[in-house]
Amino acid sequence: MPYKTRKVNNRRCYRVYNPINKKTFAKCTSKVKAMKQMRLLRAIQNSKKFRNNYRTKTGGKTMKKKK
Repeated sequence: MPYKTRKVNNRRCYRVYNPINKKTFAKCTSKVKAMKQMRLLRAIQNSKKFRNNYRTKTGGKTMKKKK
């Protein structure tokens, strides 16, 4: 599954989505964060070692930053 980014009209943000099934992973995020999101999605999809470590450590979820 390829992932793509697209600039949102009239805003300073980007959208991360899968062009095959049209699933959106990030609706309005910065370009840097969109690139990070795409790297994470590709790592989960393609790297078996990363996928196993990611799921066992986090349960498949990311942690929110604490203020």
